[in-house]
Amino acid sequence: MPDLRLAAIAAHRFGFGPRPGDLRVIAGDPRGWVKSQLGHQAQLPPQIAALPPAEDDLLAFGRWLARRRLNNGNGARVEERAERQGITREELQRLSVEEDFVENFRARATRAVGARVEAAITSERPVHERLVHFWSNHFTVSTAKPAAIALPPSFEKDAIRPHVGGRFADMLLASTKHPGMIVYLDNWLSIGPNSRTAQNPRRGRRLPGGGRPSGLNENLAREILELHTLGVTGGYTQADVQALAAIITGWTYERARLRDLISDDVASRNGHQLFEFDADAHEPGAQTLLGRSYAQDGIAQGEAALVDLARHPATARFLATKLCRHYIADDPPPAAITRVERAFTQSDGDLRATMEALVDSPEAWETPFAKFKRPEEYTITLLRAANVRTLPPGAGIAALVAMGQRPYAAPGPDGWSDIADSWLTADLVYKRLEFAQAYATRIARADVNPADLAAECLGPLFSDESRTAIMRAESPAQGLALLFGAPEMQRR
Repeated sequence: MPDLRLAAIAAHRFGFGPRPGDLRVIAGDPRGWVKSQLGHQAQLPPQIAALPPAEDDLLAFGRWLARRRLNNGNGARVEERAERQGITREELQRLSVEEDFVENFRARATRAVGARVEAAITSERPVHERLVHFWSNHFTVSTAKPAAIALPPSFEKDAIRPHVGGRFADMLLASTKHPGMIVYLDNWLSIGPNSRTAQNPRRGRRLPGGGRPSGLNENLAREILELHTLGVTGGYTQADVQALAAIITGWTYERARLRDLISDDVASRNGHQLFEFDADAHEPGAQTLLGRSYAQDGIAQGEAALVDLARHPATARFLATKLCRHYIADDPPPAAITRVERAFTQSDGDLRATMEALVDSPEAWETPFAKFKRPEEYTITLLRAANVRTLPPGAGIAALVAMGQRPYAAPGPDGWSDIADSWLTADLVYKRLEFAQAYATRIARADVNPADLAAECLGPLFSDESRTAIMRAESPAQGLALLFGAPEMQRR
């Protein structure tokens, strides 16, 4: 028998909420509907495919930096290099235009956020899109760091999307090798204390400011252990952080040439193609991580260590807990965690099998509205509810910022919080209600019945109290505002 209650849970808990007509389709097999979207996605959403490649995102900051240096009177050395490389003065002149940092990147950021939101509101596989958002938040690369300002969209496209239905180890490797992560967590600055570069600094690559990397940088290694794999209680020590940092020295990316910085052409390579191993910067010799020795040469040492971290029991427990917290409850049920952890371990980190275990957990279907939607999820829910298919340029981004969540701009490497207390503040809830009212006013029409739309969005989960309030509304706009601000629309 079709079950509209379970259909509504499936649409909101595992997706971004239904579009009109979706609940009746989902009701025939709610669990099957979710599971059918857990595998690999053959094609990128067209909005995401149209975004610039990683190489162009990487060059964006370098191009801005080069212009600023010229404008600050530091252009003489650049002009000398340009002359040696056969670059004309006219070509070089394009670098001397004054551009403010924010103005320079605003259009690029607006386009990327719009593409991400539009991919979610138009997707026929919203469960898959939610998983992309989850794993992109797990492996956070943020525009909050200036040097990484343009990199999060291509990081998500290259390192996350291809692996959502695959093995966790592959996603971990792709994430760690991507220039977005390497720049965001400074691994391109890291050199082994006993490396050839350390012994002969003149061999090392110069930094944009003219200096050279001077030692081991632990940032990426620490976050791999604390945030990406084992978790903060996963049993590692400071010695393990230092060992992993040494193991991944030399993991960097191909540097841009001056001609690349001058060109206006969109660069074409993805993150995988930009990864580079600098053997001179790599710390030689065996390293001991979590009691295991890694004596492999070169890049193989880091790859072996990451694969073992992906298979570690603490990683299975940490990821299972995080998934259950995201999909079931802020205080995730222990039985569900154990079930998901077992599936992860027995499948060698297969993320589809891991999610299937979560979907099969009865706890995932027992308590509607246990989770409070983050602003981006909430906004996408409302856009899908009204069957919006195309966003006007820049639409919704200011509202997301006001509600506390600018996509791709998490405040730190731990990503956006996944518990209600972080979002249930008086100011942020007020901003939600402001957005709900403004959005309702914008889309209200005489032929849009808020009560009917509520039934399409929530089915049997729509409360009598909310229904009564909507029926008493004095206008369609007021009715829609009451619907969009209802607790049921803000939770999943």
